[in-house]
Amino acid sequence: MRNDPRVMEMGKVISIHSSRGGTGKSLIAVNLAAIFASKGKKVSLLDLDFRAPSLSTVFNGGSYKFIEYWTNDFLNDRCSIEDALIDLTEKYGTKGKFMVGLANPSLKAIREMMTKDRAWEMKALKKLIALKPTLLNNMKIDYAIYDTSPGIQYSSINAVVSSDISVVISTLDFLDVEGVRYMLSELYNAFEKRTVVLINKAFPEHFLWSKEKQKELLHQLKEKLGHPILGLIPCYCDVLQSTRASIFAFENPRHPFTQALYEIADKLESL
Repeated sequence: MRNDPRVMEMGKVISIHSSRGGTGKSLIAVNLAAIFASKGKKVSLLDLDFRAPSLSTVFNGGSYKFIEYWTNDFLNDRCSIEDALIDLTEKYGTKGKFMVGLANPSLKAIREMMTKDRAWEMKALKKLIALKPTLLNNMKIDYAIYDTSPGIQYSSINAVVSSDISVVISTLDFLDVEGVRYMLSELYNAFEKRTVVLINKAFPEHFLWSKEKQKELLHQLKEKLGHPILGLIPCYCDVLQSTRASIFAFENPRHPFTQALYEIADKLESL
């Protein structure tokens, strides 16, 4: 039986991380989760970005009064993970079950999470590690996606450590690439975590290059960062200008950004 702890977990926990804000990390986390669910997979998306939580705006339109428990409450031992997850399958009409755990966006909750000490963070790490078999074995989740805080925060480190695969989002901006390189060398290599890099908001001119020149760019990035490059997504003005109170992939299924994320989802399935 799948809930037997001796049975190998069949699903994957994927953390979505970045060295700093503004890379499109949460946008990619939300849309990847939605794409997996639309493909018939059972998905749980957890907002673990407690410093700048944004997923409540996407999924709840800024209305919080109907949410009883947050992911904050789960880590604070106030509820189970089942209590913190909201089933949105019917709302979005996905083939697979689509569940979301939201982080509390109130200033009080943000301040509370920012003052947690190391002892609490160690306890939170143990909860996240124990959460993996609960999600994958007991709840039979195919893909658990963790949207993390950018940078090297305890909460983001905990999410990375407790995941199977970490997807680090970067742009081609020099500061982003250098930040990712430093984070990978100083943090990820110590954890020996399976890690891939996804380049988002790439400059449009790169997509006018020949296939050979694009391959050369990806090879250079792989050599510089020391990890495989999962893909290269161009910067689309309409994606940047789109509202964050909706799921872009569902509203624009034929858009090149959506199609690129479907390809990324296929690659993640094969890892």
